[in-house]
Amino acid sequence: MHQIREDPQFLDLLAPYTQNTETLCITRLFTVEDLVHTLPLLSAPNLRSLTLSDGGVGEWDRSIDPFELSTRALRYLSLDGIPFYPSFSSLRTLTELADLSDIRFNLHLDTLLDFLEENRSLTRANICIRFTEPSLRNSRRRAAIGNQLRHLQITCYDAVDGQALISNISLSKGAELAFHCWGDGAPDVRVNDVLLGISTGHLSNLLSPTFMRYNIYPREILLLGPNGTASFCGCCKTEIPFTEFPLLPLTNIRKFHLDTYAWGFLQPPSSPTVFHHLSSFPSLETFAVEGNIHLSHLLSPLFSNPSSSPSLKILAFLDCIITEEFMEELIRFASNRKNTTSAWVHRVVIVHWEGKFPSIASIHELEEYVPVVDVRIAAELPTDLT
Repeated sequence: MHQIREDPQFLDLLAPYTQNTETLCITRLFTVEDLVHTLPLLSAPNLRSLTLSDGGVGEWDRSIDPFELSTRALRYLSLDGIPFYPSFSSLRTLTELADLSDIRFNLHLDTLLDFLEENRSLTRANICIRFTEPSLRNSRRRAAIGNQLRHLQITCYDAVDGQALISNISLSKGAELAFHCWGDGAPDVRVNDVLLGISTGHLSNLLSPTFMRYNIYPREILLLGPNGTASFCGCCKTEIPFTEFPLLPLTNIRKFHLDTYAWGFLQPPSSPTVFHHLSSFPSLETFAVEGNIHLSHLLSPLFSNPSSSPSLKILAFLDCIITEEFMEELIRFASNRKNTTSAWVHRVVIVHWEGKFPSIASIHELEEYVPVVDVRIAAELPTDLT
């Protein structure tokens, strides 16, 4: 954009090609006048993809709409810090709203909901909001909107903003929901703060997860299932992990992947006993731990009770510290497991980067109780732990 400001004739160089332009990206916009200057480009008849981003200090006169009828054929739209002008509301051809990032939202919530509902070709949307006035997030609707979205990502800085948006959007079965919560200097927005007051029935299409991933920094919960996906993320350096699972039924999780790499950021350091939480997951079949972590303390609830997680069949340790003491506990657990009514642990996977390897003797001893002991030196994770 600085080229156009310094030399208005720069646009003349581009003019012969506007008829053919399908993809346009303009960065470092600062004022609505910048958009007016680029109208020859924005009016390209074949324009299908438009990306606009401000320079971080944008001064936008939202009463002036520079687009009018110039973007009617768009399929892809990304607005990073650029207001959602009324002209965009009339778009009916979009398939992807890649980024609607404006933390100074002055749209009424119902205007945004109308756009999402009426644009029947829209399958992906990424919305970052902070309503400038509380009245703007008070919807007058009586029911959540229907839509064709297959992926919806919502980023909010206030739990009430997040509640207002998600409680008014009904996703179809098989859709994907991603939730990012940011505190921005204030206490972190917690996942359950956002979900509070939203019935689990409203999110019923996103349940029945078969895979769960928990990453400590930033806090992220990712649920994958045959009926959909729900992802929750929030930045937090000091929170003790596992104190806040989403208020969703998680009893049918089959796979759990724990990434512990960021536990060093926590003050004081903490190694939560994960299976105190996972013991309520009767369908858990695969548990994978990733990161340089003291496994004996982490898994002590499991090892002390061979009947825990009765469906557990696969244990995977990815770049972990595996001491001989831990191997002794693992061997004892596998041996005891065979004598219970719980599922027999039939596979143990050990992937090594920088962690400590078990001895060959302990591996052979484990093989007496586990049919498959898969030990590998690898540069990447196994793609399939089933």
